[in-house]
Amino acid sequence: MKLVLYIAGILFFFQSCTIVTSTNAPGKPEKAFPKMMIGSYELIYPESFQGMMEGADMTTTVEIKADEIIISNSEGDSHLKINDSIAVTKLGKRYYLCMGKAPVLNVFRVVAKGKDFEFHSMNAKSGVTAGQLKPFFSNVTTESSMDEESGEMTESFVVTIDDSRIEKYYASDLVHLEPFMLKRIKK
Repeated sequence: MKLVLYIAGILFFFQSCTIVTSTNAPGKPEKAFPKMMIGSYELIYPESFQGMMEGADMTTTVEIKADEIIISNSEGDSHLKINDSIAVTKLGKRYYLCMGKAPVLNVFRVVAKGKDFEFHSMNAKSGVTAGQLKPFFSNVTTESSMDEESGEMTESFVVTIDDSRIEKYYASDLVHLEPFMLKRIKK
């Protein structure tokens, strides 16, 4: 039952926004996580996601080591090795977390909030068009797929990041503003 609620929450969260993935990562790849990020955290889901999980014990802890992230919840542990299934990149003074493999990367801008961190996805608000995204990326393509449960067509976008324009995108009013948060805990 917990897994069903968790999956339902993820689907609800992603239905409230437009999925934007990237063919490339911003900046230069790092060989390890920055020292400031190493530690133990509780993962706090976006508010719209939390509503779907009420009553379920979906506490998720995240341990960031120099070369991996360990995600633990009631379903078990997942080990994500840096430069395998995840990557950390740096552009100027800004860090990004990239999940997946090119050409389908989920990119998150990392924002320090004291000892905690917010992860802002590249996903756009619901209803955003390819034309609205084009000023921020060097290439934008639209992908359509049929939702098996509802029978509706859904659109997502695949972009190519232009390092000189990525921060303008995150400052725009197109970005879905609900971040994931890592709240530091003592282990």
